[in-house]
Amino acid sequence: MRQKHSDYMHWAKTQSKARFNLATSGVGSFPLRDLPYDGTKLEINGDNSYGYVPLKRAIAERAGVDPDCVVTAAGTSFANYLAMAALLDPGDEVLIEHPAYGLLVDAARYIGAEVKRPAAKKTATRWKRKKCGG
Repeated sequence: MRQKHSDYMHWAKTQSKARFNLATSGVGSFPLRDLPYDGTKLEINGDNSYGYVPLKRAIAERAGVDPDCVVTAAGTSFANYLAMAALLDPGDEVLIEHPAYGLLVDAARYIGAEVKRPAAKKTATRWKRKKCGG
């Protein structure tokens, strides 16, 4: 089933009341006018239609490839999607362990892959929680 909406991401962005929400994948907005710096002289991204050119050039130089062969992503979730889109075709079977990050499953389904969810095996590891602070 192809879906264009992630129930998990909608919940993570709209329902969490956590002070430090580690479930969201974006950076909160911050007006540049609030910086103690002349914003007209600060360039933080520029033309980004096919990736930030200075970043693509640096990656290409390090990898020894043409910058046109470099693809960047604005975040991990989009990078996961790009990798799956390059490797999977509609109808391909993909195994994604359960539990797993919800957007992995959503991305594979969006591409049209048939997602199988084997349960993770229990291990002997027992993590102990410790109180932090006072």
